[in-house]
This record gives sequence, structure tokens and C-alpha cells, in this order.
Amino acid sequence: MFIPGKQSRRIMFATVLLLAAFSFAGSGCRLLKRDKQSVAEKKQHAADKKISAEYDKALDQHYKNQSDDAKKMMKKTKKQAYRFNKPMKRKGHTKSTCR
Repeated sequence: MFIPGKQSRRIMFATVLLLAAFSFAGSGCRLLKRDKQSVAEKKQHAADKKISAEYDKALDQHYKNQSDDAKKMMKKTKKQAYRFNKPMKRKGHTKSTCR
């Protein structure tokens, strides 16, 4: 049965809209719910971030507590370690930050 004109477009649009609504409702809205694993990963990431910030703060405090001679020695050791470890690293091998 063919209905000419604007009415056929409206019926086709309504049919497509209803099919989309039924398919979305039939999924039980699982698309909108977050699974337990992603929630746990998000909590773990937040905890790791907090621990990392605390560690950095403690490291800075440790550096501030040192004498000037110790600070110079620490700086020199850090530079030497960088120069020694730089050729050991593989080029193009970086930590992935994608999730």
C-alpha cells in the first residue's frame, strides 16, 4: 500500500522512531548504566592519584629538609642517573594513557 506525498514521509518517520524507541527500551537501558568494573576502576584511579600527590608532597618536603650540600649531591646524582639511563630507553616506547 503506497501513500503519496508528505503523509508517507510522516508514517515512515514515525515507524523508524518507534522501532528505535522499542530497541532502546528493549535493551533495558543497559546503555545508560555503568558496570561495576568501570566504577571500581574509577575509584582505583582516584585513589592512585591521591597517593601519588601525597608521595610527591612528601618527596618535596624531604628535599627541603636537606642541607645545601646534600641538595647539590642529590641534584648531581639525578643528572648522572638521567644521562646513564637515557641510552637504555627504547625509542618510541612510551606509556599508553588511553583507557
